[in-house]
Amino acid sequence: MKKFLAVFAAAGLLWFGGAYAQEHFYEVPVLMYHLVESTAKESSLYVHPDNFERQMEYLKLHRYRVIPLSQLLDEIKGGKPLAPNTVAITLDDGTLDNFRNAFPVLRKMGFPATIFMITDHIGRPGWLSSEDLKILDESGIAIGSHTVHHAFLPKLGPEEVRRELVESKKTLEGLLGHPVTLFSYPAGGVTPAVRQAVLDAGYVGAVTTNYGKERHDPFSLHRVKIGDSAWNLFNFWLKTSGFYRTGKKTVEYTASEGH
Repeated sequence: MKKFLAVFAAAGLLWFGGAYAQEHFYEVPVLMYHLVESTAKESSLYVHPDNFERQMEYLKLHRYRVIPLSQLLDEIKGGKPLAPNTVAITLDDGTLDNFRNAFPVLRKMGFPATIFMITDHIGRPGWLSSEDLKILDESGIAIGSHTVHHAFLPKLGPEEVRRELVESKKTLEGLLGHPVTLFSYPAGGVTPAVRQAVLDAGYVGAVTTNYGKERHDPFSLHRVKIGDSAWNLFNFWLKTSGFYRTGKKTVEYTASEGH
């Protein structure tokens, strides 16, 4: 019933809301992926490679405006009107399947994306290597920080938070040879103090999950989680409509479960 009501509400906003809905409810979908691989394990973090390709083909066929996350942040900060059907693509953690399965599809479609890397995992079995990250970076896939240890920041002290932010940034910048300015809060864990620490560390924008009350906050940008249930392209359409989050509760921080 909840899913039906969400679909009904989104469809109503899309068809009848007009400029009012665009101004008050529309939120550019920032798609959040994790693992793009085949698995028998049931998890909302997996998307089968075939389904990922179908989703990207859907965006291409329907002429979505797929832009780099950095460009979306610039447009938000500049107060520019956000065009309908705009989408940004992100992948969290930095597992090897991102390179083997997601990257070839993104390159085929000509889509930019951002991969947020846990820097302590660089080069480990099953994770992106230094060379993988360089190739991705040189091919137009932005690399951002996901902390050193995938730490849930609201549970850490201020100095520990600073180290997770600064050291991961420094590692990636040393590897890639240019500033790294994008950040993803592990498990979406952001508080006002953590948000300020991200600014102080020199990042220009950050993404979360369902935390943070403001639409289009460049340092707590909401995302839409894409799992394998989105093999159904109607479901995917709903998630990329820009109204998927309408009516959903957003909080500052109430949970400690990660992903």
